[in-house]
Amino acid sequence: MDFKKYFASYTGVITENRFYRIVLCVFLAANLLLGVAVLSHKEIVVLVPPDLKGKTKIAQNKADRRYQESWALFFALLLGNVTPRNVEFVAQGIEGYLSPEIYQSLMKDMYEQAKTLKRNNLAVSFEPREVSWDEKTGRVLVRGQTTLRGSFGKAQNIGKTYEIGIEVRNYYPLITYLDAYEKKVREKDQEKNYDQQAEPQLELQDN
Repeated sequence: MDFKKYFASYTGVITENRFYRIVLCVFLAANLLLGVAVLSHKEIVVLVPPDLKGKTKIAQNKADRRYQESWALFFALLLGNVTPRNVEFVAQGIEGYLSPEIYQSLMKDMYEQAKTLKRNNLAVSFEPREVSWDEKTGRVLVRGQTTLRGSFGKAQNIGKTYEIGIEVRNYYPLITYLDAYEKKVREKDQEKNYDQQAEPQLELQDN
């Protein structure tokens, strides 16, 4: 068959048009399926957060344990190393990571502590020694030693634990729970039922 003559005929033109219509419909269906797949797919981002040498993965509203431990350590270091000169800067830096549910109460506690630091001319430093994951609460525990220095003379060393709950919302880490307590206080609290959770707070003794 001479295809050149055939496609030049009326019948050939009709056949060719039908063929291209079928191809067009196939491409249209493929594009629609691709569009649905792209819109419904939740992106997974690979990144290296602070204080973490290896890679970790986060989704839009979920992150793995290593990611949360890394951010918890970062927040503990930020909160645990303050002076009368930088305490307000630290408070302003942390507020952008607080979830709306705990924002008001924690910011109030932090600014009260800022007044205590300035009034007593205290400097606080924190040396982390252990980062662990609490399976019961899904929170990160950053344990270490806090050192208080001020006009009272000899520095005071206190065992301190930061308990931090972190969630990811639209790829952004948010603190949903934050508490700081001395080791001896926590040992007493562990005797209580975990279901009875206290209000998150930060504690700093006023000397």
